[in-house]
Amino acid sequence: MNDLLSQLIGKALPDWAISVLASLITITIILVAAIVTMMLMVWFERRVIARMQDRIGPNRVGPQGLLQSIADGVKMFTKEDIVPLAADGWVHLLAPIVVVAPVMLMLAVIPWGRGLVPTAFGSGALFVLAISSISAIGLMMAGWASSNKFALLGAMRAVAQLISYEIPAVLAILSAVLVFGTMELSTIVEGQAGLPFVGNTLGVDLGLGWLVFTPVGLLGFGIFAICALAEGERTPFDIPEADSEIVAGHTTEYSGMKFALFYIGQYVLNFVLAMIVSLVFLGGWQGPGIAQFVAAKQDLLAGLLSLIYLLLKSWLLFFVMVLLRGALPRLRVDQLMDFAWKFLLPLALVNLLSGALWVALTQWAPDKGFAFTAGLTPVVRQLLALAVTAVINGGMVYWLLTIHGRTKAQGHIDVDTVSA
Repeated sequence: MNDLLSQLIGKALPDWAISVLASLITITIILVAAIVTMMLMVWFERRVIARMQDRIGPNRVGPQGLLQSIADGVKMFTKEDIVPLAADGWVHLLAPIVVVAPVMLMLAVIPWGRGLVPTAFGSGALFVLAISSISAIGLMMAGWASSNKFALLGAMRAVAQLISYEIPAVLAILSAVLVFGTMELSTIVEGQAGLPFVGNTLGVDLGLGWLVFTPVGLLGFGIFAICALAEGERTPFDIPEADSEIVAGHTTEYSGMKFALFYIGQYVLNFVLAMIVSLVFLGGWQGPGIAQFVAAKQDLLAGLLSLIYLLLKSWLLFFVMVLLRGALPRLRVDQLMDFAWKFLLPLALVNLLSGALWVALTQWAPDKGFAFTAGLTPVVRQLLALAVTAVINGGMVYWLLTIHGRTKAQGHIDVDTVSA
């Protein structure tokens, strides 16, 4: 954006003014894209679930109901803002802002395509994981300030759920950081060029060397995708808003635009999480044709195609979220917590070990204790790492499923059996 404005404006403005204007334009584009995407997501989800339930869904406002989200937005703007008399007014007001602001900040470091990074720095993955945890504070603020026992209970559930599932999610991302040796999201995407299973070792780049085609990436993808459902409060992890038990959770005492902010934050977060899954495990903007356009010095076409690839993958993942919502019931609270701490966390720790072994088998030289790799070609080392990590991860999954089967058959947790 800086280069484009410099070419258009030239010497009309000083450099600092051009930088400020470029930042403002970039921020505007990101915010508008986020809001438009959120409205499309709401329409898409309502239509898909309606089809799954033999209904039509929104079809009155605009062609095929496309303008229904705009009508809902107008309703939210004109709706009365009702605040309970016993509520803490300032905390009640600030809670939705604290929830939405971190989600919007996450968009600043997302590489939307090749060369399309609003803010590029070396700790993008760390920034995303750190800033996303702030939303839990806003949820607790909403429940506490509402002076409503159902809102407080829903907030406590939400915070417990977010904290529990953030730990395996961070470990899943950390395994990818180990493999690629960087926390910069753009570099992680660039490292997924090449071919499935062998990456760039054959020198052929089809943009299909995605991390998910490795045992480390496959298990990490499964862990993080499940944690993303929990972080975004998607079915079957929508317990913080279990309407049959706690009305609407932390949003019970919210109306008008305050409620709309929670709604916007949740849907934008879902899409951001889908983008992160795509970037880290599904190659992000990588795909056939990108390398060929870059080699031909057609950067504009490469950037446009890379943007299309990332959006297609992200929307496909959101489509899976919608299908799960229409097909699965929600879990109980105890099932939710057990699954995070007794299943996902051990898997994430073992996957971290597999990631370290992957780096050792594919990158370490004989002087670091891996003398048997001296005569092996890069392709053979890659295949060896595939086999070793597949055995470790597959064995861990089988062992945990066996333990789960035993405890389920017994109807309770037998510590001695689990230890054995």
